[in-house]
Amino acid sequence: MGPEPTRQRLLLNAERLMAEKGIAATSVREITDASGANVASVNYYFGSKSDLLLELLKSRFQQLDAELLARLEAVKSERNGSPPGIEDLTGAYFDALVNLGFNAKTGQRDPFIYLIQRASSEQESVLINAQDYSAAGISKLFDMLATTVPELDRDTLHPKMLIGLMFTTSVDAMEAMAAGEDNGAMVNAIRAFLVAGVKAYLSSLKRSIDT
Repeated sequence: MGPEPTRQRLLLNAERLMAEKGIAATSVREITDASGANVASVNYYFGSKSDLLLELLKSRFQQLDAELLARLEAVKSERNGSPPGIEDLTGAYFDALVNLGFNAKTGQRDPFIYLIQRASSEQESVLINAQDYSAAGISKLFDMLATTVPELDRDTLHPKMLIGLMFTTSVDAMEAMAAGEDNGAMVNAIRAFLVAGVKAYLSSLKRSIDT
């Protein structure tokens, strides 16, 4: 068996186990046993468990960024040259994350979502390093958001803070969906709440500049 399948199995099983049990509670041996690999394979392919986690999170954030970029391009195309609104841009992020993070067939959130929540509480430094705020999708999102409030620029929008707000609210929608509640009404309400929150955030930034 070639090296790539083993490496991929390690990533898949690490994500599943860490999402289920927690990062600290998941041992390297558990990951390698589940992957049918030697206990030294994590060090061989990644260097350490933390490095494995970092690569795993990076790859998932790259997937999210690609999904976001595609949705932003679709928004731009649909607007036929007119500038997109905050609703369009916020909705693009919301839909990208929900599409990646929630399986409508099983009614379950993807392990990726649980893993990020685990990393937020257990391995914050790894999570911070995994998210690339200069990636194409996020960069485009903030460039487009800046056009909705001419007084602001990309740096003034504080991408880390705003992405945190958008991520947390989008995950709340997934929790409602997983609970089997009135999906359509609940998700639309949370989405509207997110749009209102982003608008309020941008207005607050604008006021701070004006005063």
